Amino acid sequence: MQYSRAQLLLYSVIAMHEDGLRALEALGRPAVMVIPHRRHQMDAPFYRQRYPQLRVLAADPSRVQGVAVDGGLSELSEHGIEAYVLPGNTYEDVVMDIRLADGHALTVCESLSNLSASGWLQLLFRVLGPPGGGFGIARAVRLREIRDAAPLRAWLEQQAQRTDLRCLLFGHGQPLMADLPGALRRAAQQL
Repeated sequence: MQYSRAQLLLYSVIAMHEDGLRALEALGRPAVMVIPHRRHQMDAPFYRQRYPQLRVLAADPSRVQGVAVDGGLSELSEHGIEAYVLPGNTYEDVVMDIRLADGHALTVCESLSNLSASGWLQLLFRVLGPPGGGFGIARAVRLREIRDAAPLRAWLEQQAQRTDLRCLLFGHGQPLMADLPGALRRAAQQL
């Protein structure tokens, strides 16, 4: 299937109010929606209802509930996006390796995050979040979703060696655009 530049790819959707949807539509027409994780699918029916022509893609269609899946992640390769399930994750956390003009960006929905908090949330993140805070694999995610740390550690170390990565994007937290090799190595050491 061929898409025009005015069509959008949605990843880890969250139902929005009408103003947010109009702002999204001002960017282009939603054409493809990726279900990036078993815990990130509850708002997919909302988008399918609003955009009936939306093509829904998932790593494992049998695990998606509430919305019909039209295809697998391999369809994204037509658009220069390599998509696959993060090694070691049991919730089908989808990684998208997106080609940019000057390199690549990686998106990871749940297993990696880059969160900061203050007040009482800071204490909660210290207990449940990535060791040391900020970027990494949250303790809660590791306990719930990572059954075999070795393949994930190897993946993180492999990504740290890349010279073409320009940014890391997450389902939770701010993009990371500086010292990517160092951040990825630290995350691997935390496992």
